Amino acid sequence: MFNFNKLNCTLLATTLTLSAGYASAAAFQLVEVSTSGLGRAYAGDAAMAEDASVVATNPALMSLFNRPVVSVGGMYIRPNVDLDGKINSVNGTPVSAYSAYGVSSDASHKNIAPSAFIPNLYYVHPINEKFSVGGGANVNYGLKTEFDKNYSAGVFAGTTELTTVNFNISGAYRLNDNWSFGLGLNAVYADALIERHMGIRGTLANLSPQTRPLGLSESTVAARLEGKEWGFGWNAGVVYEFNERNRIGISYRSHVDIDFKGDFSNQLPTVIGGTAGAVIPGELTLNLPAYWEIAGYHRLTDKLAVSYSYKETLWSRFKELRAVGANNKELFQKDEKFNNASRIALGVSYDFTEQFTLRTGVAYDESPSQKHQSISIPDADRTWLSLGATYRFTPDLSVDIGYAHLIASSSTFTETENGVSATFKPKSTADVYGLNLNYRF
Repeated sequence: MFNFNKLNCTLLATTLTLSAGYASAAAFQLVEVSTSGLGRAYAGDAAMAEDASVVATNPALMSLFNRPVVSVGGMYIRPNVDLDGKINSVNGTPVSAYSAYGVSSDASHKNIAPSAFIPNLYYVHPINEKFSVGGGANVNYGLKTEFDKNYSAGVFAGTTELTTVNFNISGAYRLNDNWSFGLGLNAVYADALIERHMGIRGTLANLSPQTRPLGLSESTVAARLEGKEWGFGWNAGVVYEFNERNRIGISYRSHVDIDFKGDFSNQLPTVIGGTAGAVIPGELTLNLPAYWEIAGYHRLTDKLAVSYSYKETLWSRFKELRAVGANNKELFQKDEKFNNASRIALGVSYDFTEQFTLRTGVAYDESPSQKHQSISIPDADRTWLSLGATYRFTPDLSVDIGYAHLIASSSTFTETENGVSATFKPKSTADVYGLNLNYRF
């Protein structure tokens, strides 16, 4: 009934394909670097100098501070991701052929993405009128999805967790009244845990006298990989100030390669190429993309300001996932075929009083996987609607609050893994809440 010769490698390939959980930007990228930015949908990030989060957005902006400043807080992301799905066939045989045995074609699942908290911490310290330094930590890529162990389409999706924490040290230099430059070094710590189950393949195995003795079921672990590794990169930025009320900024962050050397295992019997619970080493390089942003900030009146930005993430280098084992033997190769993706945003800020500022913003986030969709990355174009505020308790102490509602477009696609063909239609929205405290010394 089944061809198990390539089962282990195919499931391993599916295991290491990432899925979009609490990621709120395209694919598994996170843009939640600050609460002040959240309130304007991160419009104008490369040109805004509201708090110490400039360490993560454009280091050149550190030159605009004349006193040390610290910012600490985080974002709470509450996604609502449901999946309508139907298994069409297995090895070319319609699933309806097995209905008499109680086998269902339903592959739908509710609430596949749990909520998550994304913290941040930044500090900027001016050395003199020309030179400033700073540092910070924030989560720049992340996802988490959870499917039931008995999910019928377990070959496509199970439990997926990925978190990357970016540690940054930066410096900025003011060349003159108009130009400032910044440069930073980044150390990225990545933690991944991914697990897949047999799904309908395990159920159908019990219908055959030849494979029934293997003891496979929907919940049988078909692949499990976990690993923790470091990667390194850099970022740079430039700011041009026309005057105190108008400036533009350009920022760039390099790609980072995470060379995972993880532990792989499954519950498949050794007679079909499984590890039977034994752990074996596997290596895979995850290519996190570079991106650049151009942004503007303009204070139109003493109270009203606008900001805008265009961001391009170079996802095109994420073309495949390839894992190797001992002696550089290829375990699998899976095409991803991502395309570069853009993000545009527009924000407005209004100072009602010296103590209170209100913000709002809108953004459109393009998906890099529209031409090669997968349940393992149920990504889509997203629209941001944001609102936020700052309240200054004193001239030195302030608090930022922010909220954004994200709406993802919906589309239907069909994919095939290990002989299983299924059609899916993900539906998702998300709410993001932010809170940051800022203090000037």
